[in-house]
Amino acid sequence: MVLFSKKIVLSGLLILWASTGFSQTVDLTIQEADSLFLAQNINLLAERCNISMADAAITQAKLYHNPVISIEENVYNRLNHRYFDFGRNSEQVVNVDQLISIAGQHSNVVKEAKRGHDVAMARFEELLRNLRAELHKTFVRLYFAQRNMKIYQNEIVSLRTTLDQLLVQEKKGNISKIETARIQALLLSVRREQNEFLDSVSSLQGRLRLLMSLPSSININAVFHSDISAIPDVSECDKLLTDSLMQRSDVMMARNQAEQAKASLDVSKSQAWPEVHITGQYDRNAGYFPNYFAVGVSLSVPLFNRNQGNIRSAKARIAQCEENYAGAIAKAQNEVAVAKENFIRALSLEKSVSDNFDKENINTLFQSVNENYRKRNISLIEFVDFYKTYKEAMLEISTVREKVFLSAEDLNMAAGREVVKY
Repeated sequence: MVLFSKKIVLSGLLILWASTGFSQTVDLTIQEADSLFLAQNINLLAERCNISMADAAITQAKLYHNPVISIEENVYNRLNHRYFDFGRNSEQVVNVDQLISIAGQHSNVVKEAKRGHDVAMARFEELLRNLRAELHKTFVRLYFAQRNMKIYQNEIVSLRTTLDQLLVQEKKGNISKIETARIQALLLSVRREQNEFLDSVSSLQGRLRLLMSLPSSININAVFHSDISAIPDVSECDKLLTDSLMQRSDVMMARNQAEQAKASLDVSKSQAWPEVHITGQYDRNAGYFPNYFAVGVSLSVPLFNRNQGNIRSAKARIAQCEENYAGAIAKAQNEVAVAKENFIRALSLEKSVSDNFDKENINTLFQSVNENYRKRNISLIEFVDFYKTYKEAMLEISTVREKVFLSAEDLNMAAGREVVKY
């Protein structure tokens, strides 16, 4: 209840901000993004309607056949020569017919509808699994893209400061125009690359807004705790991986479809039995004595049509679903194995980078190189080379760390549950 209230409050605030007509930047954690996604995603809301329809199908399947009542009146009474005589001496026949289900004709239809509900639930879970993985991976990509923007921004600010000082020295004739032109070209290159990242950030924000059904006027600032040490060791995830494999939504859906196919076979077999009708009749004057009451039973004789085609089709459907079920299990096992290997490699690479790369030291070196170049202690070539190396190194570190979280999400998706928590 508390979580539901939080979703409503958060959604209300975002809609209120968007209604002002101005762009708003909102800090959003991955947990808050999850809440908005579950509450507002259009695809999930639409898929929930299929569950409601499956519930309605169960309700309908539980209903029994309605009785059929027919009434006959004579058009012309030859005794008194009257048309449409509804008097006591007229002829009137009343028939009541009720279809009775036998051999599980009713209960099997109910079972089939219940299996259809299970399939609808599993299909919803499968959609949720895929969309949530996309949400998390898009969020992670947005966070690291926004963090990479800061690397470019630091370079741009530093280069702008350096260029301003060089332009002053150029006017005094202390340095050549070639040197300032080279720094200007470097600054332009960095800005161009920054704009490419901005395009990526805009695209990722647009996809997140779509997944959470947020207005286009809201800009998302991803707030993310990217501490690799918080990620559990893979050995701790092994049991969760084993336990969750058979509960994966696509595996469950394949299994439920096989069960639904078996229920359909039972329905087809029960329909091969005769249709049984219990009838009641009242005849006022046409019989050998007035006010004739009778009860009867009628049934179809399964002489030619014993529902053979539908039974054979249902059996083929069972075989098909069982093959799909085995394929779903094999697919899930393979995806888990691949995702686990990728996750282990990503963790190993990140650890080796962290052990051999002192980020604090390179940031200090960055400031030192800027200062030494301004003091003319290093050459232009050394300065430009360092800037390129610094940028590439920082972006590579970010990419390596991003890969850890993306591979963790791949593993969670393959497992069908959150086995790697961070």
